[in-house]
Amino acid sequence: MPEAGAGAEAEVSAACRALAQRLGLGEVRPRVIGRFSNLVLALEPTPWVARVATGTAGPRAEPAWARREIALAQALQAGGASVGAPAPGTLAGPHREAGWRITLWRGLDLRPQPPEARQAGRALAACHAVLATLPAALVPGLAVPEPWAPLDEARRLLATAPSGPATAALPGDVRADLLARLDTLACALRAHPAPLQWLHGDAQVNNVRALQADPAASVWLDWEDACRGPLEWDLAGLVGAGRIFGGPEQAWAEAALAGWREQGPPIDAALLDACIEARALFVVAWTAWLGPDLPGRRERLAVRLAWLRGRGQSGGGAAASALIPEASPRRP
Repeated sequence: MPEAGAGAEAEVSAACRALAQRLGLGEVRPRVIGRFSNLVLALEPTPWVARVATGTAGPRAEPAWARREIALAQALQAGGASVGAPAPGTLAGPHREAGWRITLWRGLDLRPQPPEARQAGRALAACHAVLATLPAALVPGLAVPEPWAPLDEARRLLATAPSGPATAALPGDVRADLLARLDTLACALRAHPAPLQWLHGDAQVNNVRALQADPAASVWLDWEDACRGPLEWDLAGLVGAGRIFGGPEQAWAEAALAGWREQGPPIDAALLDACIEARALFVVAWTAWLGPDLPGRRERLAVRLAWLRGRGQSGGGAAASALIPEASPRRP
């Protein structure tokens, strides 16, 4: 399912108005404040923001995704981590209105640009410290995702990406090569003895912002991709794109990683390298599903594919094989 266009945005706005009436919030004026794989709308004049699954709704149709995101955000907030807060109690949802899955969150006055990088890294480390204390079963009756679930999702997306622009962007021979690379990496990653815990799942620069009132405070947002795995998976999200694209993007990412290291445990370098490659495959899979037609997305897809080709030519399954002979020591 591609991102919501103007017609879909009108439908989503109507659904938000109907939901607000049903929940007793009165008349609201939905205003789109974020567009990407989901729509984010301020429900003015209330203090609530609606997150509406659009692009991710197809592969993630089950309400468990939204329930897990809300439960994790609540636990993180209770643990003192700096995260976006869901609306209280059942008001948070997830709700279903006119076919759309909607969750409600407390609105924040955020700065549009990324926060200071080291502070963002330290805030992520603080989130990880809280996440490490949480049980695998967050909520009674809520299924626990398998470790390394993003690898399974990437495989499904690569195998079933819709026709159209995605087919042209990833022809069959390219898709087959990516699937083979992913399978090799997945086997090595699953065999690695690194400790597993809850993770953000998409800990990259677009999901952290500073408060207008306190630019030194970094807030981690959008926990939809939350999963269970080693810390290196989240750190691959933090630095992976920077190492692929270079320039200011890499400078911010490396500074954020340095901030994370100030508070986080030691990192397994070989595992991080393999996770960066696996995450690049994950992002390529999602780009193919969503369609590469948003401004800049096709160009970034081409750079990622070239980077992956270069990795393959320089050593085939080097990232995977580096994990197999002797895994780095487990963290205490």
